[in-house]
Amino acid sequence: MKKFCTIALLFSVMVVFLTTGFNTVEASDKDKVYKWDMTYPLYRGTWDWKILEKWCADLKTASGGRLVITPMAGGEIMPVMETFDAVSTGTLKIDFSYGPYWIGKLPMAIYASGLPPFTLPTLENFKVLYHELGLKDIVRKAYAKHNIFYVGAVPSNNAVLLSKFPLNSAADFKGKKLRATGVYAEVATEAGASAVYFPWGEIYGSLEKGVIDGVIAGPLSSQADSGFHEPTKYLLETPITPVDAWSLHVNMDAWKSLPEDLQQLLIQSTSYASDIFTGSYFVHDVQYREQLAKKGFTFTKLSEADQLVMRKHSLAVLDKYSAKDPDFAEATKILKKYMADLGLLD
Repeated sequence: MKKFCTIALLFSVMVVFLTTGFNTVEASDKDKVYKWDMTYPLYRGTWDWKILEKWCADLKTASGGRLVITPMAGGEIMPVMETFDAVSTGTLKIDFSYGPYWIGKLPMAIYASGLPPFTLPTLENFKVLYHELGLKDIVRKAYAKHNIFYVGAVPSNNAVLLSKFPLNSAADFKGKKLRATGVYAEVATEAGASAVYFPWGEIYGSLEKGVIDGVIAGPLSSQADSGFHEPTKYLLETPITPVDAWSLHVNMDAWKSLPEDLQQLLIQSTSYASDIFTGSYFVHDVQYREQLAKKGFTFTKLSEADQLVMRKHSLAVLDKYSAKDPDFAEATKILKKYMADLGLLD
């Protein structure tokens, strides 16, 4: 009997140890704080930097202080163009950036950051393509091949052209020198322009010195906040795209280290980030347009016929990438089918 009681006692101790041991692991997992520095292409002190700080602060609160993301301005940790490789290797845990910077390494980054130029007309169309028609899943699959988890898109507003020349037709692109990124640069080149990429901080001086005639670089307020309206005279109000977007990337190993609730929180927070960024961009775009009008800016638009010409240029670029990349081809097929369903493509 005594031997039985001893065995029973040992069994009870073992059960308690195993139970409390597992609970301790779970508790420590839930109590662990993840502190990540996050790169951002632009600079401190701008109004959109304040929006980024708000998102990070709200994310910290929503996580109960377990996920602490500190935004770092462009170049503070490393050059912007190095962040993709840094996230891939794990040197950098998280990056809030702009996919078209590295389409040479990952063509699907074109789709990670909004709508290709002159394809679909609204943000709502992008949401359908992204959430309902499977675009988000294709983008994630492509990024995963580089050891990166693509968390999601954070739409801002449209991308526009500020220039020193009036652009009233698709033909007016011919012979012009533009600073543009990724697919914007390639579509402008298809239209006859000479388009190149160089860092944000060099744009103002290049416009001022006449190195370039214009710039395609996201919403009006982002460009004007950096002073690009000062050496220019014209704004093309027809958007190059109605949805330009930031995107959020996390090193895959770092992503897997997060508890599931923090993974879901980070995914869902991209929608919240989109809301506060988009709202602010819309407000500031209107305010800057008013300033440009007072400055004597000329506002131009492309006719529907000219937009169709630009759409053909855009589709030609998409077809070029589709021929080289199966993921890109799958995404483009979905895009074209949706455009056809909307009557935008034969």
